[in-house]
Amino acid sequence: MSSHQPKRTCIGCRRIGNKEDMVRVVAGPPSSADSSLIIDYREKLPGRAAYICPTYACIQKAITKAQITKALKSKARIPSTGEFIALLRESIERKIQSLVAMAQKADKLAAGYSGVRDALEKNRVKLLLYAHDFSEGSRGKIENADKEHIRQATFFTRETLGRLLNRELVGVIALEDSGLADAIWKEAERLKDLINTNE
Repeated sequence: MSSHQPKRTCIGCRRIGNKEDMVRVVAGPPSSADSSLIIDYREKLPGRAAYICPTYACIQKAITKAQITKALKSKARIPSTGEFIALLRESIERKIQSLVAMAQKADKLAAGYSGVRDALEKNRVKLLLYAHDFSEGSRGKIENADKEHIRQATFFTRETLGRLLNRELVGVIALEDSGLADAIWKEAERLKDLINTNE
């Protein structure tokens, strides 16, 4: 399957890889007063594009060696490595939030301690997502109920997850669809790598 996926070259490390594993960047409109580099995470924007592996090392190389400017053939303002990573993290977080909303709309999501425990007992869970401020005691009880060693990720706060699901506070959610679980896991791992290497 991977052999049929579009390939792109990372302008940081020069590695050729699957397009879906890289981040697309484009230059802002030249007529703009602040023509800046734009991370086109949804890959919807027109114009000449460049691709970068979503790793600190590749982003740093692409920016410090002016590879982005050369690839885009543009004088767009290039953010610092830290700024770029911050913008990329925001894009990834928005994507995860969008996928969580899709799961809820498709009724493929269990939320809250009781709902997640019930989903675990019925063997419906494909991925567990914990809020950073979810209590360790409650998390331990859920992990003890997880007999299949399901993939786990931690991000956002209870308030953020609650807002996504139109509830007050949500400390844990369970994804019950394999496709959506895989998509969120990929984004969560990408986000984790950026956080770990930039802090």
